[in-house]
Amino acid sequence: MVAATALPSIASTAFAVTALLTSLWVVSSKLCVGDEDSFVAHFSLLTICLAAFILSSVCVESFEPTRHLGRILLDRNLNFVSNWNKETLRSTIESIVWISTISKSYEHTMRLDFACVTGSISAMLVVFLGELLTPVSRSLETSVRRHFGQENAKDSQSLASSSSFMVILYGYAGLTKLLAHVKDVTLAVALSAGCGLSLLVASKVIHSVPFTRHCGEILQDRFYSCSTNWVKHPMRSAAELSIFLAITTASYAQSQDPYFSVQCSVICGILVCLGGEASSRFMPSTKTHLVPTAVVVYAIVLTCHYIFTDIPSLIGRQISFGAQLALSVLTALSYVTMGHILSSFQSTAKLGTLIHDRLRQTRRNWEIFPVRSSVEVGTTNVFTWAIWYVTGSLLLTFGAALIAGPSIIVLNEYVLSPFQYDRTSGVVPPSSLTKSAAPEAPEAKQAEAGPAEAKLRPRVRPRDNVLTMSEIKGHSEVASPWLVIDNEVYDVTEFAKMHPGGTIIYKYAGKDCTDQFKAFHRPRVSLYLKKYHIGTLKESDRPVPDEATLAYRELRAKLWKDGHFEANAAYYNIKHAVWVSFILMSLAAVSLSTSMSVRTLFGGACLGLGLQQAAFLAHDAAHNGILPPKKGGINWLAWFLGSVVFGISTNMWTEEHSMHHAITVRPREDPQFNYLPIWLIDLKELANPKVDGPSGYRLNPFIRFLVRLQHFHFLPLVIIVGRVNLHAISVGYELKNMVLGRAKPALVGLLGMALYWTWHASLVSLLPSAREMVIFSVVSHVTAGILHIQLLLSHMDVNTHTEEEEDAAGFFKHQCEVSRNIEVAWYENWFHGGLEYQIEHHLFPQLPRHQLHVVKPMVENLCKEHGVIYRSDTFTEAVGGVLGSLRELAWAVVSLEQ
Repeated sequence: MVAATALPSIASTAFAVTALLTSLWVVSSKLCVGDEDSFVAHFSLLTICLAAFILSSVCVESFEPTRHLGRILLDRNLNFVSNWNKETLRSTIESIVWISTISKSYEHTMRLDFACVTGSISAMLVVFLGELLTPVSRSLETSVRRHFGQENAKDSQSLASSSSFMVILYGYAGLTKLLAHVKDVTLAVALSAGCGLSLLVASKVIHSVPFTRHCGEILQDRFYSCSTNWVKHPMRSAAELSIFLAITTASYAQSQDPYFSVQCSVICGILVCLGGEASSRFMPSTKTHLVPTAVVVYAIVLTCHYIFTDIPSLIGRQISFGAQLALSVLTALSYVTMGHILSSFQSTAKLGTLIHDRLRQTRRNWEIFPVRSSVEVGTTNVFTWAIWYVTGSLLLTFGAALIAGPSIIVLNEYVLSPFQYDRTSGVVPPSSLTKSAAPEAPEAKQAEAGPAEAKLRPRVRPRDNVLTMSEIKGHSEVASPWLVIDNEVYDVTEFAKMHPGGTIIYKYAGKDCTDQFKAFHRPRVSLYLKKYHIGTLKESDRPVPDEATLAYRELRAKLWKDGHFEANAAYYNIKHAVWVSFILMSLAAVSLSTSMSVRTLFGGACLGLGLQQAAFLAHDAAHNGILPPKKGGINWLAWFLGSVVFGISTNMWTEEHSMHHAITVRPREDPQFNYLPIWLIDLKELANPKVDGPSGYRLNPFIRFLVRLQHFHFLPLVIIVGRVNLHAISVGYELKNMVLGRAKPALVGLLGMALYWTWHASLVSLLPSAREMVIFSVVSHVTAGILHIQLLLSHMDVNTHTEEEEDAAGFFKHQCEVSRNIEVAWYENWFHGGLEYQIEHHLFPQLPRHQLHVVKPMVENLCKEHGVIYRSDTFTEAVGGVLGSLRELAWAVVSLEQ
């Protein structure tokens, strides 16, 4: 019975191993060793190397110190069938690495002894590594089997990919290979048919093996349900067919061997089909209206390429694919800029919004209005090609595209729109995409609200429920935070977990936070507080604001009423152009200049200034000073500028900076001004029992040594190490988020930083030597490091407040006393990025940068009327004051020791 049960397992394992090794060996021999070597010779070499590996395993096992390792090696040989059945993925990887090493070593040396030695050594190393990584491979294999190998599992419906990029990429690649390498269409058809039949036979064989039966069903489904797959999953089907044909034709073109082409196409077909099936399981559910999208997009891409490549070749005026791509990208970016500029003027705002709609809602436009989208894209391309054909100038063609695109959009929108929408689907005319929909009735919204939203709604107590401050202070913990805003009490226990500003909300649990809430949120956010309302603060417990606070609140309301919080798009477009120009100047210096000084010094300085200016814009965007906040949890503009361009975690910055604005320079609690053990900002940092316990912060000999010299190493560390430290803690923060279960924002942050290092490394790699790379990097980091000095000057050598002192002073006085402005000339404003108006920025965090100088005299008069400190120094005075303060604190520490 045992033998009978084991036979199918042995047969299936033997078949799988034989097929794997044979296919890999034949492919590797064709690509690496050459056609003159016979398969018998290859198999003989493999057998000899296997014998050498077994002999080496016995030798390792015979010595006491290495006996355990030798048993692991022998286990791979003696329990061959069991290993392949239980650890299929691990066995596959080990076999591939072993065979590849033998093949490469024999190819380069043509020596059998060398191939045996390297094969044995590599096998030992791979086996040991595989043994260490067995839990990882086992987990991965389990997840793979869960998707493909569990016949009793409920198979989810495969979903169509909505990515047009896959169609463009693989469709273009496949057709390019077909046209470039296959001149005989009959042979290409016959070869493709033969490869398809071979793949069908292979799917039958795979289906006959028990543990790969589900994979076989997936492969056969591609043949037996071909039309259904193309109707339901057009993107996936197009991608799979394109890759299959590309590999088939390219392998034949390279080898001129149809048998080798069949082998490559079968292996590729299996991997592509299984990969497509696996990826489609993670795609969101899509409707069948993706079919016209796929067809139209595919046709547009091929038509455009045909217009610009094949037709010009007939009339003697060709254009490269690179020039096509550059023209398309520049035109698209110009449309974005044009939309911003037109939107900034009232007379052309509607046209700017219309152009933005075509770009921001590209997918929706193609799905709902395929005819309109086809007409607009096709007409623009034909007109652009006609101009290029007549003039032969890419510059004039680019200008024609800028004029043609918006003109055709306007013509389509206002003249042809009644005749171009899909009447059969009941979709409204295209102009409705740019108009706001009518608001839904509250009853409809409540009916559509899911269980997740219902769960977030706390129980609402009667409006006449009066609560005392002592009751509210009892809810100052993370478990059940209550807030007081405008003398109304709110239970934010559930909401606090997903607060966009981070954990700062817990700092005001059990307290009045009226001014903090209104400073960091737009007025419309107050509407969302109703569902968390649980009562009203008792009248005798209500805080009585002083005259300065009342005047500040009046000024804030006036600024909102007068429209000071509305950003000027034209202003920020210029600021975007500044940082882009600096980085382009750096690129030009690195790639075009023949002078080492220009490449390293000038290029590095330009890059540093570009990063500095981009950081200023990221700061504005994260404060919602450029664009109003939107639902979704991710501020994409801040992410692009902060993570992709500047290279830090926007998530980390948002949480820490929100905390900094709320509890500015609170000793040992403000995360952006807590620099112990390197720098001591105020003696209050040594005595914060909430953070360091009753005994306060302990200064060990090493910390004392650092603090004694802090006025010497402050500037060098800030300039040189500050940026490196930001990169390091950004990665650590996102990894911590991954561990804590906040995977989505963490992955977005890591992706942004990966994109930063990609373009940054590409730029640095253009330099001809390692020495120039080092000089360039140091100069760019030092130049960008000036930003860190600008950030620190505004809140050092000023007053610091404990929590009790903050509550006593009130928000307005507190922010004025812990901040400082920097006096600059009008031509220096661009270099400071709005940080020179730190007091106004902290009082009105969402105020756009171009409004800070307007509000400055208002705040100055307010402070003068009510006797509030308003500090403003020049840049050199501020630096000197900070260094002097650090020196005094260093001497104070010495005095404490004595």
